[in-house]
Formats: sequence, C-alpha cells, structure tokens
Amino acid sequence: MSALLWPRSNTILGSYHLALRRLYTANCLSSSHRFIPSHRDDIEDVEDYHPGGLHPISLGDTFSQKRYKVLHKLGCGGSSTTWLARNPNGQLISLKVMRADMSSKPFDKIPEIDVSGKLSDYIRRTSAPARANIQVLDDHFTVSGPNGTHLCLVTPLAGPSIVSVLHGRICYGRIEGSVRFRKDIARKTSNQIARRLALMHSAGVVHGDLTSSNILFKIKPHVAMWRDEEVALHFGKPKAEKVLTVDESSPAPHAPLRLVAPIDDSALPLSIFQPDDILITDFGQSFSITHPPADYTPATVMHYLSESPEAYFDGRVGPASDIWSLACLLFEIRAGYPLFGDFFGSSGAVLANMPWWSAFESRHLFFDEEGRRKPRLGEDIGETSIKGKLELIGVNGSPPPRAGNGPIMEPFRKKMDAQEIYLFTDLLEKMLRFNGEERPTIDEVISHPWFAFD
Repeated sequence: MSALLWPRSNTILGSYHLALRRLYTANCLSSSHRFIPSHRDDIEDVEDYHPGGLHPISLGDTFSQKRYKVLHKLGCGGSSTTWLARNPNGQLISLKVMRADMSSKPFDKIPEIDVSGKLSDYIRRTSAPARANIQVLDDHFTVSGPNGTHLCLVTPLAGPSIVSVLHGRICYGRIEGSVRFRKDIARKTSNQIARRLALMHSAGVVHGDLTSSNILFKIKPHVAMWRDEEVALHFGKPKAEKVLTVDESSPAPHAPLRLVAPIDDSALPLSIFQPDDILITDFGQSFSITHPPADYTPATVMHYLSESPEAYFDGRVGPASDIWSLACLLFEIRAGYPLFGDFFGSSGAVLANMPWWSAFESRHLFFDEEGRRKPRLGEDIGETSIKGKLELIGVNGSPPPRAGNGPIMEPFRKKMDAQEIYLFTDLLEKMLRFNGEERPTIDEVISHPWFAFD
C-alpha cells in the first residue's frame, strides 16, 4: 500500500470504529443501557454492575483485611465473578464474589456454605476418603461496596473443567469428530464422580446441577505455590478492556474501570492438572434431601442437556434427578459430546412418550399425536437409540481442530468395543427412565459391571 493511501486508509478505519460506537450508543440509548457492550463473549455483562448486582473488582484488589490479593480472573457469570488470588500462606486460591442480591440470606440458608459444611462434617464423622474429591470451602466472608454487601467464597485452586478440556469455552453443538478421553481415563473419571455422588447422597445431600462444567480436574500440588511470574508465564498476562458508558461518564463507582478476560483453562497444558483426579464443585443448587427449601428453583443452565423431566416440568429435584444428570455426564465423558446436544435438535424433541406428554404444549411442532417425530425441511429423521449413538462414536466426523491434551485422548475414529457398548447401553437406559422412581439408586449405579469393564 502506498504512503499516499495509508493516511486515508487509517481515516476510513477510524470512521468505521466511530460508526460502530455510534451504533452501539444508539442501541444502548434505545434500550436504557448505561454501558456500551463489550465485544468479548467470555466476560460478564457490564450491565450487571449496579446496586444489588456484581461487586466491581480490579487486579491487585485485596479482601478480608488484605488476606487475599487478586491476581487474575478465573471465570464470570450473571451471579458472580471468580478470581485467582493468593492467600496469606502464599498459596493460589479461588475467590468467588457473589452478587449483592444473592448474598442477603443467613449463612445457613446459602447452599454453598451450608452444604459444604454438611459434607465436611459427614466426611469427618465417617472417615470417608473423599474430601479430596469434593470441593469444600476454605473460608467465607462478606465485603461491602458501592453495590451492596457481597458474599465471598474461598476454595482451593482447581484445574480446568471437563467441558473445557473436551470442547474449549465454546462447547455445545460439536458432535462428530469431537475429542474424547481415553477409555481408561473416562472410566476412572466416571467412577470417581459416581462414588463422590454416592457420598453426597449418603450424607443426605442432592447436588442438583451435576454437569461437565461443574466437574474440575485437580491441579498438581506445585501449581498452588507458583510465584507471580510463573502465574503470568503459564496462565498468560491478564487482558483487560476499558469500560465505556453511553454518556461518556465514568463507570465508577458501581462498575470497574476495566473488564478483565478470564484465563482460558481449555488451553492449559497437561503438566498443570491431574487428568485422573477430579473435584465435584458448585453446590449453589444443592440441598438437604429431607429438608428441601420451599423456594427451590431447579438449575436452568443448558436445560434439556442434563435436566431431568421432573425438574423441567414439575420443578422437583431429588436423588433420582442427580441420577439422570449423571447419565448425561457419563455419556459426555465417554463420547466427547452431550447426549442431548444435537441428538433430538431441541428440548421439545426429548419429551415425547413421557408422563408429561399432555403438558408439552408445543408437541405438535415436533410430533404427531402418536409420538412419531415429524420431519423438518431437508432432515433425515431416522430413529436413533442410545445404543445407536454409542455405535456411531468414532465412525464419522473430521479430525479435531486442535491437538489438545493428546496423551489423555482417544485416537481419532477409534470405535467403542461391542461389549462395552452393550454394558454402557444397559446402564444408561436404566438411569434415563422417565419415571424417577424406576431409576437405579447411586449405589446400584456404581455396582454396574460397566465400571469394572476392562
């Protein structure tokens, strides 16, 4: 490009960005937004920073009388932000800061605190060798700020989630050709999850949100003692962008001056975490089996991908609901993709021939009154069973887009053994009975021969 054209090119580019900003501003003004939206899809919605909402946090901030110092961001959502911080002993920890309007209940009414305490007490009383695989709290406290008082939860630092290792941050919708764990890794991971869920049920606790995003791999012990330089080397330096308001005023005090992007845990090398050792996390939807809260609302994330029929229709969750979710999780671990992600195309297609058939108001869009699926334009609607789904693993697809953590993954197009397909089909079909009373208990699940198949 000539020197004469370069300034004009810069002018055009500058005009383009100015036009984009004006368009954003117009949209925000028309919808009563205070902030101009971020271009990133991996950070929290800046509109969640308001009285009653998220607490504004900046890198270097300290909490609990300067006992915890923020180094990086681990994750975010509408209900909280989670940060990599350092505790007084120099160890890296996870610091989760809740919204103010979700922090107002007494501590014994907050599941993350109450359930964590119940599980810790049960493990201590029974000498169960499971504490290392259930993420209980190290500390909790509150912090006051411009948006209210916020509950803060401290847990040991953990590694990436199952969903991050398998799929990266943009995970669902990827079917054939997905990476999947090696058979022995999948079996060991599944066994650990099932046995830790058995411990929770024995302790009288329902998890309520058992998904691949809530199962984390443990980090190797030395990682927790990394110096700041090592954190930057392995996790990358924090990336932040300036918070812009529609009226060009300062975002403070209710919002931070800059939004920080979280660590991409899907890119963490195998040398950092332990692929055969997991943690069950996130007890925000958990409760006592004998004393469920009167105002309980089932988890809504990803809905039909792991939510049981009774939770979807009746708002009821119990041990049998955990069994349904566990079945979906076991399939995803072994297959490399969600059972219901594209199996039926939508939540509507999952609901035929269920006890709730008459409550399924949009059933006419997907099925005739005999429960047969209607074809959609250009779609082949051949019936597919769980056994059929397992038989297709490793048959089709294209090579995975990234090498990932190759040593713990199955070779491309490696099919499942016929005997394993038989056993796994039997297990999943029992766990996915529409009527929760017909599903096996967690003790019956872990005694199934699939877990011992070599």
